[in-house]
Amino acid sequence: MAATQSLSQPDPDRPSDMEVAQCYLDGNADAVEFCTHEPYHNVLAAATYTLQEGDRPSRTGSISLFDVNPDMGRFELFYRVETVGIFDIKWSPVVGNVGPMLAQADADGYLRVHGLECCSNGGDSLSLKEIVGKKISSSMCLCVDWNPSTTSISVGLSDGSVSVVSFLESQLNVIQEWKAHDFELWAASFDIHQPQLVYTGSDDCKFSCWDLRDGPFNLVFQNSKVHKMGVCCIAKSPRDPNILLTGSYDEHLRLWDVRSISKPVNETSVCLGGGVWRVKYHPYVPGVVLAACMHNGFAIVKIDEEKGEVMETYTKHGSLAYGADWQRGNLSHKVKQNSSVVATCSFYDRLLQIWIPESSVVKQL
Repeated sequence: MAATQSLSQPDPDRPSDMEVAQCYLDGNADAVEFCTHEPYHNVLAAATYTLQEGDRPSRTGSISLFDVNPDMGRFELFYRVETVGIFDIKWSPVVGNVGPMLAQADADGYLRVHGLECCSNGGDSLSLKEIVGKKISSSMCLCVDWNPSTTSISVGLSDGSVSVVSFLESQLNVIQEWKAHDFELWAASFDIHQPQLVYTGSDDCKFSCWDLRDGPFNLVFQNSKVHKMGVCCIAKSPRDPNILLTGSYDEHLRLWDVRSISKPVNETSVCLGGGVWRVKYHPYVPGVVLAACMHNGFAIVKIDEEKGEVMETYTKHGSLAYGADWQRGNLSHKVKQNSSVVATCSFYDRLLQIWIPESSVVKQL
């Protein structure tokens, strides 16, 4: 396998030592996602997208799976599959007895769903097995999100359209598709509290909400005045049904109350010094967000009382900061007890880092 691994243990005598492990991937790294399902919180998926230029340009990619367990000093690549270039991946939410599935949005216009399964040769080893794949567009699939019940998937497309695809009985079927924006659509997210709503953001600087119950063209709201550049990501608060975040190329993280969408809650928002490509709410600590800030590394932001404050930055990557996620569970290490673990990746240098935030704000209760 082409990934190069390097494991560095936290030094018990140096609490400031943040780095746990690092790995150079086989292609340009653009997405990392920790599995949301027990007992697989140790499983990290990393995706790549590499443009092969020349007379016959192509877009290649891969998905790599790692076993990440800082307590045990374990960071191992255990599976990799070559793919076309991947823009986004997303593990399915936890629903009943449904096992973990990984959705993939790729440059060939395909949506694919993989299951995490034990290898056929027995033992405890895991692999991805494709459940279903479907070409949903002649445009590139740029982003992907599951609805809370895992029965449908939203996909943002490079022509500005959004597709809503049903996932029932291991089959994918496009049930709604419409032209939502004028340019590339980088964010298409279900509302986790009201799954009939889908939020979209695009290079046209517009941030929109759509109601799926009344046909694909029922625009609930659209804000085209606040973002000065393209909208890259949208994240709904897991605790407050009225709050969501947007990230933009204009370097601002904005907090919105969906009951009053004409302007952000905090007019000044939070400037993170780089395009805000991805934001992830902490799985357990209220109001804490991890942000990938493109040219300015990664930031941990505390959203509190209608304002945001940068609590910590991480700048150990040498290229565009694209992928970021929190690991579920916590550490029992005697120095870093109850700390969170973070995975981040950067594009051109192909670097994947595992690290432990130093800020006390992310200590898990």
